[in-house]
Amino acid sequence: MRPIAVLFAILIVSAISACSAAGSEYIDIKDVTMRLDGPNATFELNYTLDTFTRFYVSALGCRYLEPELTSFLGSYRDVELIKADTEGATMQVAGAGKYNSGYYLFDSMPFGSKEKPLNKTILSFSVVYPSGRIRKFYNVTGTQNVFSQVAQQVKSAKERSQS
Repeated sequence: MRPIAVLFAILIVSAISACSAAGSEYIDIKDVTMRLDGPNATFELNYTLDTFTRFYVSALGCRYLEPELTSFLGSYRDVELIKADTEGATMQVAGAGKYNSGYYLFDSMPFGSKEKPLNKTILSFSVVYPSGRIRKFYNVTGTQNVFSQVAQQVKSAKERSQS
């Protein structure tokens, strides 16, 4: 039994070393969906993991992936990982959009951080508006400039509070 535990520990250490040395090469993000909800945005990432990372995550959970996943949206200030597994993740960004004259404006942000932007393209980026309308972009390196109209009852309350 002891040799199995040692072998398992060696495999875990190897996986961590390989992933650390390779940087973000162990996670390949296929597509991203951005769901707009007022000033907030929820991002859904679909990805594949390399073999060692998949083994590590399956055995010990996704806590190791959290820094890498949140750094993917490093241009935003308030990123919270909602859930993650071996195939995808969901993250919430509070205050991603700015209110302006009845609209929430979402500026284009590079994937990665401003200091270290992602250097490869994401095949598909979708924006899902509150109305359910979907807009797709292909081969992108960041979010796109988009806006959504504030719901009428929310808009009226905001206008009253500003007067």
